Amino acid sequence: MIYNKSKLWIKKMNIISEHKNLSAPTKEELVDKAKSLKPLLSKQAVDAEDQRKLPYETIKLLTDAGLHKVYMPSKFGGWEMDWGAHFEISREISKACGSSGWITGLVFSHVIWVARFGAKAQEEFFDRNPDPIVSTGSAGGGKLIKDGSNYILNGRWGFLSGVDHANGAMVVATQGDEKIFTHFVLLNPEDWKNEKNWTSEGLKGTGSHNITVNEVKIPAHRVIERDLMLDRDPPGSKIHDSYIYNIRTNAYQKSWFAGILLGTAMGAIEEYSFSTSKRKGALFGESIVDQVPVQVRLGESVAEVNAAGLIFDAFCNMLHRRGVNGQDITGNDLLSTKRDITFASRLCVKASERLSGMMGVSAQTGRNPVQRHYRDCRTVSTHIELQWDHSMSPTGKHLLGLDTGDPLIDKNGIDKGVADSSLYLGTRV
Repeated sequence: MIYNKSKLWIKKMNIISEHKNLSAPTKEELVDKAKSLKPLLSKQAVDAEDQRKLPYETIKLLTDAGLHKVYMPSKFGGWEMDWGAHFEISREISKACGSSGWITGLVFSHVIWVARFGAKAQEEFFDRNPDPIVSTGSAGGGKLIKDGSNYILNGRWGFLSGVDHANGAMVVATQGDEKIFTHFVLLNPEDWKNEKNWTSEGLKGTGSHNITVNEVKIPAHRVIERDLMLDRDPPGSKIHDSYIYNIRTNAYQKSWFAGILLGTAMGAIEEYSFSTSKRKGALFGESIVDQVPVQVRLGESVAEVNAAGLIFDAFCNMLHRRGVNGQDITGNDLLSTKRDITFASRLCVKASERLSGMMGVSAQTGRNPVQRHYRDCRTVSTHIELQWDHSMSPTGKHLLGLDTGDPLIDKNGIDKGVADSSLYLGTRV
């Protein structure tokens, strides 16, 4: 399916925008900056785990490098890069620290949501926050009550990664008696209370705390209806040039995990190779590197991670290609998104788990970097978007002639008994 305005859109992409930030770095320059941060981030990874959030020194390293502006609109001083830049950058960061990679690849990318709100909300937010860090909350929920031209919000949301450092947050809320959320709400830090309750086995340094909001008045321009936000052509996209603010969001969101999964698995390989090259057997002092099983298992892990990398690269390239050409995602795109990204995540987990296990009990201490990379990789893989049965069953249903429940995939074009609205296209598997 092509946008109705596709010819106009492509023409627009081929001219120099009046909003173009001429001082913006290239993607390659940001990837190089990310690589250069690895030694410092590796050292700070232990502090991140101890503090259960990224240290302020780490946040400063990342923002001084400009990594938080990848998807910030040019109009407001950002880099407005094509889709996929976050994958390559967070992959390099995650080789050093999975928590830092999560903040870089996922949390820093959330600025793209702000650019889908109306112009007034954007101008207010970016004027207030020239260095934006936006946390998001969809687990839990809130209730919106109309109060004149504004709203009153109450609620509690979980897993707001990076909220200790965030200068904005976007949460979901329900108005009326709807069973599913009806609106997205943009918050300022004074609107919420941070519960500081994040404890986990992996991604310890992400600070993914709960927040609560009690009787806070929200102006109407910081509230947007669910369907307007999730569909193509949201209100805020009209003031920007890049396709990244114009796309249907569901498939694109799944790529946020790719760089962290791949980077942590690659980090485990690098750390295992370095430490094992110097190891001797504990009982007899034999050289570990001469053991054929060690060589074979390492090669097996490298093959798995390389295969995952090919899947992630192809996926991000497909999303960019669809977006820049003004095309909607297809049903096949959606099926492969769920299936292949989850499959690649399992490859990354298997590779890092194997290496951690081969190091014996010495790798099971909290300070061992191979074990840390494995824990982080495994924790990413437990995200609901990467749940195995949920990801694989739609492909099986489709091939067996059964409806998946998503009209973007099903042959009849609609979910039986449900109107064919933007809410359901590309969101039901």
